[in-house]
Amino acid sequence: MEKVLTDNILELISKLNLIELSDLILKIENKFNLNINNQKSETTKNNFSIFLKDIGDKKINLIKLIKELTNLSLKESKDLIEKKDSLIKSNLNKEECDEMVKKIVSLGAKVEIK
Repeated sequence: MEKVLTDNILELISKLNLIELSDLILKIENKFNLNINNQKSETTKNNFSIFLKDIGDKKINLIKLIKELTNLSLKESKDLIEKKDSLIKSNLNKEECDEMVKKIVSLGAKVEIK
């Protein structure tokens, strides 16, 4: 029964011209909430967070860099890098995140992006 119904629907669709077919596709997308553009924008991640996993061997330079990137005091920056898996900065866009990660990694530290 289902195969016959599907075949009938396909036969009817094949008789549509391009304008009618385009209109049908839009109606199907709206009816079943299948708008592909909305799905793509929802799956694109816009906010990133950087977590420090390992400080490397340039601790003093890393403290100075973290101070510069986060606007924390020198003591707060030192305390931040001494904590395991500490959050360096959150709610960053892709470009900001990439730039910060590049600076931190250049000092030998390891980070995780979430």
